[in-house]
Amino acid sequence: MKKIMAVYDAEPLYAERLSDYVNRKDKGLFKARAFTSRERLETFARENHVDVLLTGENIKEVSMIRSRQTIYLSEERPAERQEGQEHKIYKYQSGDDILREVMDCYGEMPEAELVFRSGGKAKRILGVYSPTGRCGKTSLALSIGQLLAREEKVLFVCLDEFTGFSRLMNERWKRDLSDLIYYYKQGRFNAARLNSIIYYMGDMAWLPPVRFPDDYNQISAEEMAGLMQQILKESDYATLILDIGNYGRQVLPLLEICHEVYMPVKEDMFSQAKQQEFDDYMAGCGRQALKERLHEVHVPPPVGRKKTELFPQELMWGDMGDFVRNVLKGQNSQWDS
Repeated sequence: MKKIMAVYDAEPLYAERLSDYVNRKDKGLFKARAFTSRERLETFARENHVDVLLTGENIKEVSMIRSRQTIYLSEERPAERQEGQEHKIYKYQSGDDILREVMDCYGEMPEAELVFRSGGKAKRILGVYSPTGRCGKTSLALSIGQLLAREEKVLFVCLDEFTGFSRLMNERWKRDLSDLIYYYKQGRFNAARLNSIIYYMGDMAWLPPVRFPDDYNQISAEEMAGLMQQILKESDYATLILDIGNYGRQVLPLLEICHEVYMPVKEDMFSQAKQQEFDDYMAGCGRQALKERLHEVHVPPPVGRKKTELFPQELMWGDMGDFVRNVLKGQNSQWDS
């Protein structure tokens, strides 16, 4: 069941547009209702359970309105919130940013629960990993995610220490995977926390990577695998695309949670030697069964980009897009069985 969000603002058009945006979100977590009359809001709150009341900062006498949580819309960017203070978010930002802020506030509640459904379709984690470097791993993972997202709900997660995304997109994110790791380690992870961090590349949802590589020292490979599984379990994403980073000899727990793993390979002498060492390592650990999930692929070389901010979408076209389409055709029947 969706949570009820009441939007009460002195500007009728603002309340209506924000409510309409929330309701148009695909499988949105909230059902929003717009109110410009305090009396109508009070009547509605008496007859319905309001989970979140989103109201203008200057509107008075809302303390008597029954709601699980009240969040104030500020016309100026609020200072960093101190413990015990009211929740305030900036009113004039994008609908996606407002929803992320609401999710972050809602996620602080100890009983915060959200129920997701994936339409009855089996969920899966698709991994992309290689023991060699400069092999097109991230381009391949992004292309798979972009193409699958045209048919289903997909979440992309990159575990590289340095991804280059902030430079390529010329953007800094308020929250990222570092925050999710912290919540998970504290036992405070929930679906609302997850949705406060989600961004989009076209149709594909994604988590901005860690802001500091040292944050990976706070979580073991086993714990990271557990976090990925919990993300998939508690969300409505059908597929999680996991671009596995430089985990070296600790990578096995992450490979084991993947239904399929695509492994870009190269033909030069050093790359082949690294691949052989990795195979020997798996055999020595008694993980030969993992080989059945690993699909070695020769990724086409990247092409020059005209606009760096468009790089994820551009991967769907040209040689890379054609290559991934053929790869996915060979796996669809297996996934659907």
